[in-house]
Amino acid sequence: MEGFGGFSLVGRDADVRAVVDAVTGGGGALLVADQGLGKTAVSKAVLAELGDGVVPLWIHASPTLSRIPFGALAPYLASLPEDQTSSVLAAMRSVLAHINALAPGQRPVLLVIEDAHDLDESSAMLAAQLVASGAVKLLAMSRTVPAVPPELESLASDGLIVRRPLQPLDSGAALDLCRQALGGQILPCLSESLVAASGGNPMFMLALLAQERRDGTLVERNGVWLLTGEPPRPDRRLTDLIKGHFSGCTPQQRQVLETVALADPIPLRLLLESADGGLVDALVESRLVTVGDDAERLVRVAHPLYGQVLRAMVPAARSLRLRQQLAPRLFSGPPTLQSLLRQVDWSLECGLPVPASRLVEAARLANALFNSRFALRAAGAVPPGRYRPAAQVEMAWAHYHDGEFALAEELLGGVLQHARDLAAAKSAAVLSAQLLLFRRGGAAELGALADEWSATLDRLEAEHPRLAGTPAVVHSRTGCRLLRIRGRIDDGQLAGAETELLQVLEGADPGPEIELVARTLLAEVYGATGRLLSAAALTRRGLELLHANEGTLLGYYEFVLVPHVTALLRLGEYDDATRELERYAGTGLRGLFYYSGTVALASAAVEIMQSRTVPGLALLAAAVEGLRQLDLEHLLPLALAAGAHAAAAAGRSELAEGYLAGYAEVADEARQRVRLMGDGLAAAAGFRLRKEPAELDRLFDLVEDARRRGCFSEELDLRVLALRLGSLRGLDQLVKLAEFTEGAAAAQLTALVRALRDEDMPALLRMVDGAGSRPLLRATMLSLRSPVLAAEEARGTPSQRDFLAQARRQLQKSLPAEPDAGPAGVHGGGRKGGAAKAVGGAAKAGGGAAKAGGGAAAAAGPAGSGAAGATAAGAGRSGPGRRPAGGGRTGVAGAGGAGHPGAGRRTSAAAGAAGTAAAGTAVDVPQTPPVKLTRREHEIGTLVLEGMQNADIAERLGLSVRTVEGHIYRMFAKLHIGSRDELDVAHLG
Repeated sequence: MEGFGGFSLVGRDADVRAVVDAVTGGGGALLVADQGLGKTAVSKAVLAELGDGVVPLWIHASPTLSRIPFGALAPYLASLPEDQTSSVLAAMRSVLAHINALAPGQRPVLLVIEDAHDLDESSAMLAAQLVASGAVKLLAMSRTVPAVPPELESLASDGLIVRRPLQPLDSGAALDLCRQALGGQILPCLSESLVAASGGNPMFMLALLAQERRDGTLVERNGVWLLTGEPPRPDRRLTDLIKGHFSGCTPQQRQVLETVALADPIPLRLLLESADGGLVDALVESRLVTVGDDAERLVRVAHPLYGQVLRAMVPAARSLRLRQQLAPRLFSGPPTLQSLLRQVDWSLECGLPVPASRLVEAARLANALFNSRFALRAAGAVPPGRYRPAAQVEMAWAHYHDGEFALAEELLGGVLQHARDLAAAKSAAVLSAQLLLFRRGGAAELGALADEWSATLDRLEAEHPRLAGTPAVVHSRTGCRLLRIRGRIDDGQLAGAETELLQVLEGADPGPEIELVARTLLAEVYGATGRLLSAAALTRRGLELLHANEGTLLGYYEFVLVPHVTALLRLGEYDDATRELERYAGTGLRGLFYYSGTVALASAAVEIMQSRTVPGLALLAAAVEGLRQLDLEHLLPLALAAGAHAAAAAGRSELAEGYLAGYAEVADEARQRVRLMGDGLAAAAGFRLRKEPAELDRLFDLVEDARRRGCFSEELDLRVLALRLGSLRGLDQLVKLAEFTEGAAAAQLTALVRALRDEDMPALLRMVDGAGSRPLLRATMLSLRSPVLAAEEARGTPSQRDFLAQARRQLQKSLPAEPDAGPAGVHGGGRKGGAAKAVGGAAKAGGGAAKAGGGAAAAAGPAGSGAAGATAAGAGRSGPGRRPAGGGRTGVAGAGGAGHPGAGRRTSAAAGAAGTAAAGTAVDVPQTPPVKLTRREHEIGTLVLEGMQNADIAERLGLSVRTVEGHIYRMFAKLHIGSRDELDVAHLG
């Protein structure tokens, strides 16, 4: 159906349904929305849906006809006598005669009124009377401003028609619209930036899209559209379109509107000092400005584009005069985070003096918000002297955020050695760490950087004895320690890293920043060693710390979000991951990873992990092109290898071969653990394409390599990759690896592999029944349903091969293949509108540095337990022969001891100390954390205890039986129980 600008209608299904229902079941509907939101498009869709069920009677109102009584109804008043032109009754008779001639009693007449806000009073009154009498039904379209005719509003308030306001498009609908307009795939950042700039108005969105194509900031590469720079300011075409929205303002209203646009926002009390309250009220009623509900009652321009156009229209001299008049009163008190940037911006614009310390503070905040342009402006204004080194660091951060790494390194030269304060030293050290990681530096380089930072702290303490032992110095030295720990994690020394991180967290008052970084690094260790629930608990607390201390910790958002979303994806908690990403997208933060292909790679992971190959491949195509443009964490090899495997599995041989060729060109750029997964995916793709035994042998060589290096997650993922090809080799070891991985997804994998190993057909069939609500389990079962290897080639014992052949026949009967999902959306887990929007980050870490692209790594991993975690995707390095520490069910050392000859269960005191500390630490990171059931799981668990069966529970709660089964399965996995009989009240808290 035709929608915005001639494209198919998107994001309006609920509106169309509601209006159709209002017409068929009532007197009709009144669509109310600002210009450009799609009132006409929705009306056309409604008429198409109604089809021959109604006879439309069109009325076209206009500003010119609004001055003439019955002007809009003139085409239907041909029989009206000249001496009765002012009679409502006579006019009604004439219109009714036309209606009866048009549809003599067979079908209802639908009065379709375009631009109802321009109806003259007489026409509005007559239309209302016709609807109230039941002679016609109504479909009216009106802007919010000018006001809707009161006669039509009365129909809605009396319940005779439905008033339906249209909302701006959300990010999911915007993505669909952009794909239609461009005729290709796009990165999510493009539609997100358009939504932010346009306020979700599709008319403005399409205009901005056209402008970006004309200006060359939006380019097409291999079928994928990419932003090559910041979106431009509105050009003349768009400006002329927007000017019409405030062309009806009086000169006095226009002056107030310009003041608001220049200040944006301005406290209401201050605005009322120079503007009449009636003028402000008029602008609010016209929806040109908004007044907040906060304590300051901040007044803002109602639409982002309005402000840009208004500011450009104000003459420079008048703009400067207004700013100079307002600045002293607007910024008289201590600045808040919200007002600091605006204060410094205005002061620089007006030539007012700004203290150097304030300029550095503003630049630091701008960098935390990824506003590189302003950070460079503020830091560049710092004069030579005490604060210049700190300003240099902030300029380096700004260039880093813009992808200008050489410039960043040049600006950092010598700053750390000569830093004059602790904050500048820390910021320089953290950025140096980021750059080292980008250049693929390892533990030795990070250790040397930590030594350099420590030497600077020694110098500063010697120069300023009062600093010795202060909390600021203690925190900085802890930052040096965290930087060394980061290196140990990269070197695979996970047991030692875990011990040290627990010591940091148990220290006296580490402070929010140190706690945040230490928790996030510990979450990486836990994620790499299979303790996914523990990792998610750590990062969840990290996010709570961040939101409670946004003023100082805002720049860490992506750093914490990366391992958190990774853990959720590997746990199969797609809805939770989606909610976190939607929350992040709502902050407006836009880091380097947001504008690269990492977000699309994370989105592709969600799709592929749920067997939705078509949208997954579409998102992978976008990810590859985005990563070719900017690839901080060297994820391009991973994306190409994942694309090759997904394409080969989907039977798209030519696409798979292309990805394999691309992978061969860039494979050496990958870090060690990413290279393991990349090579494994490439080998599996090659085997699917060519059926050469050497490719399968290569895959198992990589399994053995991962085992030797102590890469626990990668070994698990590679073994599941082989299983999905149909290989039964190493089922015992796969069971052991899956058993020591936390989460419902790993428990499901364990049960499946154990059923295959033990030739337990009843257990396998029970899993088939519940596979619909378990995406990762279903994906593995679908692979076994139609594997690449024939049963006789699957290795294993003869009886296992016979059992596998039987299992395939049962799966083909009981588990029908479903058609793949349609066009890709940026959503996962069945939730439309914003799954992986910003996974991955280049955030500052006080001694640590953000690692890989979050859920992006999951795109590599076909494993039932998920895929390589953030550390693996970014740069994790594991030393040969090492095993991660752990204990109990979740301890990976235990897994190594059980599964690898010669590997000890507890080979060092450090490993034992780590397990003991994890079990009893004061920072709530036990080896097996307290189980937290969701509200729904608790509700279902209560009904299970009451003796209700799944079907009864489903009926009681209005759910499907499979959904109930899925909740019960996940609940049992969390509680480590295997049946209803083991569930008791204590489990539910």
